[in-house]
Amino acid sequence: MFTADTLTAATGSRRAIWLLDGDDLRSARLPSTEPASPHIHCFRHPDVTSLRSCARLGASGCLEKLASPEVLMRAIRAVESGLFAVDTSLLARALAAERRSPAPVDNLGHLTERQREIVHWAALGMSNKQIGRRLGISPETVKSHLHQVFEREGISGRVALLALHRPDEKTSSDELV
Repeated sequence: MFTADTLTAATGSRRAIWLLDGDDLRSARLPSTEPASPHIHCFRHPDVTSLRSCARLGASGCLEKLASPEVLMRAIRAVESGLFAVDTSLLARALAAERRSPAPVDNLGHLTERQREIVHWAALGMSNKQIGRRLGISPETVKSHLHQVFEREGISGRVALLALHRPDEKTSSDELV
């Protein structure tokens, strides 16, 4: 069993670096026995929102859960040096995902800014949980906004919403018929 004393003895004078499950929302609320202890949040599918969340929580790094031992060791060394640790390939993927062009939707002027944002991400095929994570709101809030949009439009689901707001586009298969 580890205690603060055995952990200190095992690590010498260095502080422990905590690896936390970033996908578990409870980890952000865990009481810390050492508030100054560095911590790295690990995510299954980290994105720009995950990186922002890490920074907001005062994390020392953001990694993918399946990061190689080499990446993990580089991150720990970086954190020991006082740097924020993030795998460069993760950062590149997260930024590329953020720049992805939106799915084509139109006629959204009558919706609120937040509703348009949510419809935009839903049009890209994101789940309520993914949209919530990206926008920093709960999946239930996303669901509530979508429900309001459905009522306002007189429709009953995402597919109908997307069909209503997608412009008619000719695909190459339509042109061949």
